[in-house]
Amino acid sequence: MHIQFLIEDMSGEVLIRHVMTKLLMGNGSVTYDCKAFKGIGGFKKNIAATNVKTYKLLNDLGIYLKGFEKSLQNIEALIVIVLDNDQRNIDEFRDELHRRALWAMISIDHVFCIAVEEMEAWLLGDRAALFKAYPNARESAFREYEQDSICGTWEVLANVVYKGGLKKFKKDCPSYGEIGKYKSKWADEIGRYMNIDNNSSPSFNYFLSQVRMRIR
Repeated sequence: MHIQFLIEDMSGEVLIRHVMTKLLMGNGSVTYDCKAFKGIGGFKKNIAATNVKTYKLLNDLGIYLKGFEKSLQNIEALIVIVLDNDQRNIDEFRDELHRRALWAMISIDHVFCIAVEEMEAWLLGDRAALFKAYPNARESAFREYEQDSICGTWEVLANVVYKGGLKKFKKDCPSYGEIGKYKSKWADEIGRYMNIDNNSSPSFNYFLSQVRMRIR
């Protein structure tokens, strides 16, 4: 079986690779590949408006689904689209995602896995891994976090793990590019210690269950 991941950014790919390494340990019959985009972008009003790639996940979703429908047609395959919910209504968001899949006429098994609020929630869902990666993390800031809440999740993680907290982080890293590098760093350093079977994030556990049930 081959699994094709579509992921909204590089930090998400870093984390997914750690998770899949742990999940597939000893399972040589499953292969996977990750396509990381340069952000989530937004839905186009006219789904079929253009075939020009923007390298934003929502903008290009139809194009890539159509492409993988062709390239994966003759093998056992699964397409997993992993993206943040941010502050959207999750039911409406999921409905719109499924509309795009219908437009692309996908016959290959596929699933949308939505991180609530952001994928950093999956890192915060493994307290032991977080404190193993960052022994000096601010436990008081961690205690204030409600799992999978809409609260500015990456900012919560920064406040927990960055020396000096969120205020210092924003001063030191004012650009989107700098923030992205740290997100990838956190995903790598926490992800390598994650216990995928002991995570308090419901959205992570949904993602894991959807992949696991298809590779057994």
